[in-house]
Amino acid sequence: MATRSSDWLQQTPGVDTVHQLDMRPSWDSEPRFWQDVLTQQLWQIFTGTQERPRRRTTEQAPGQESQEPAPRYLGVKLLPKDTLVLSPATPSPNSSEGSRKGSTGLGTVGEGVFSHMAQELPVKTYQFLKPICWDPEDFENTWNRPDALPWQSKKLAVPHRVEKIRRLEHGEPVLATAVSSFTRHAFTCGRGGVKVWSLVSQVVEAKFPESYLRVQTQGAYLRTCLLFSNSTALLTGGHNLTSVSLWDLTAPSLYVRAELPCAGLTCQALAASPEDNLAFAGFTDGSVRIWDLRNQSVVRDLLGHLNGAKSIAVKDQHVWTGGLDACLRCWDLRTTGEPQEYQFESQIMSLSPSPWEDWVLVGTANGQQWLQPSLGGQKHMVGCKDGTILGLKFSPLGQWWVSVGTDNLVSVFSMPMGTTVVQVPETSSVMCCDVSPSNHLIATGSRDHASVYQITY
Repeated sequence: MATRSSDWLQQTPGVDTVHQLDMRPSWDSEPRFWQDVLTQQLWQIFTGTQERPRRRTTEQAPGQESQEPAPRYLGVKLLPKDTLVLSPATPSPNSSEGSRKGSTGLGTVGEGVFSHMAQELPVKTYQFLKPICWDPEDFENTWNRPDALPWQSKKLAVPHRVEKIRRLEHGEPVLATAVSSFTRHAFTCGRGGVKVWSLVSQVVEAKFPESYLRVQTQGAYLRTCLLFSNSTALLTGGHNLTSVSLWDLTAPSLYVRAELPCAGLTCQALAASPEDNLAFAGFTDGSVRIWDLRNQSVVRDLLGHLNGAKSIAVKDQHVWTGGLDACLRCWDLRTTGEPQEYQFESQIMSLSPSPWEDWVLVGTANGQQWLQPSLGGQKHMVGCKDGTILGLKFSPLGQWWVSVGTDNLVSVFSMPMGTTVVQVPETSSVMCCDVSPSNHLIATGSRDHASVYQITY
């Protein structure tokens, strides 16, 4: 049995957790991004980005100057009224802390059309996502595999134990979650916005996020977010927003790099193919839109679902969509023909493509889990849960998957038969889940909080 070599997520022995929470500031208004030049170069190598000229901010709000000398970073862009902007994290309005202090978020962004950098105004810079040291085992098999075969990896073992190590107090239902093993951050999406949590600290119950991407448009709310598989960008989408926002995570300051137009549509599912520069969104009207990330243009609209495209999976040159009409559809992006259709007994709530084999995992409202061959063929059932399945996610190497839903359980199933390996109880329905690229972390979202679990093999 192999175990993780580092203990960065374990609580320090002898440290009083309550005292830590009392002494910890409500948020770090300027979390530093780059620790040194070497770390910056390592991040650029990892993300494949190069140093490029950026327009720098020329003003700072009074009283908000940094306490230490630091390079100037690109600020948050001024966006149209219906976009998200970065705000300092504030306690939940439902908490005693929040009721005393009130909201300190930014006001509504003014009217106007976003036109790249030409219409930028100097605004407060929020530095973001400081990379830290990682275990070599986290990346030797997941990111650098030029000649390695999947079965040669020691990480193909199924989990032996799943242990909760963090509780993130989001303060409202968590609709989507994501976890990055490279930057050691978790992202939790609620109706009010996306909260960004550092996983480096020793606090077991985190109450104050590092950053908060707040919805600014009155009457608008988020429904989902998606972290790119390479941790370089974050997509956010929802209701009454004219676009899906693409947040750049490779820059020293988190900012919206692109707006993907979808006026009049309510986004409820997202997918991306960074290697092909494509982003995908499913909407409540049943349509699916594809954008080119290089110029934000609409590549194609896929029509077919009658009652909403609830989930999307991209595998090779095919787009799989699951709908509330209980129909699984598969579009070939190389053709303009009609999609293949596969009927199920119950509404399709979640999809996850296998990263190594020709399968798409399907979770349905009646608790059934199915493996659908992505190259055609007969599907077969691989386990069942006692309640509606709300989220599924394959591990990065495809040997197991995590499944969550209304049974209040975080369940891990192994390939290929769907044998139950581990089950961890939660206090309420679990609405979403994610697995880190390192194969060592699971993040889930529940009624008012998110949980982070560490996996032992």
